Amino acid sequence: MLLTACTKAPAPDYQGTWKNTLEDPKLENALVIAKNGENYLITNTLKDKQTGKTEKKNPVPASVGQTGLLQVHAGPASVDFAIDGKNGNLIGSGSIYTKAK
Repeated sequence: MLLTACTKAPAPDYQGTWKNTLEDPKLENALVIAKNGENYLITNTLKDKQTGKTEKKNPVPASVGQTGLLQVHAGPASVDFAIDGKNGNLIGSGSIYTKAK
C-alpha cells in the first residue's frame, strides 16, 4: 500500500496592521491581525483624526480555511478575507486594506 500526501500551497501570512483604503475625513480605520497559535485574532481600530484618540474593538477570532481564505467568526456570520496576489492588498467585508509599513 502506497500513501501519498496532498501538498497544498501554504496560506498567506495575514499578520500585521492593515489600513483601510477608504478615505474618511474624520476616522482612520485599521485592522490589526495577530497570530494566536494556529489561528489569528483581529482587532478593529478606529482613530479620530482630529483628537488622535484611538478606539480598539474587542479582538475577534479568525482562522485560515481549506481554501486559504482568512475566515473571521463574528457571531453567527463569517466574513472571508483574501490577499490579492497582484498588489498584496487585503480584501474582504466590502473593503480594501493596504499593509502598513
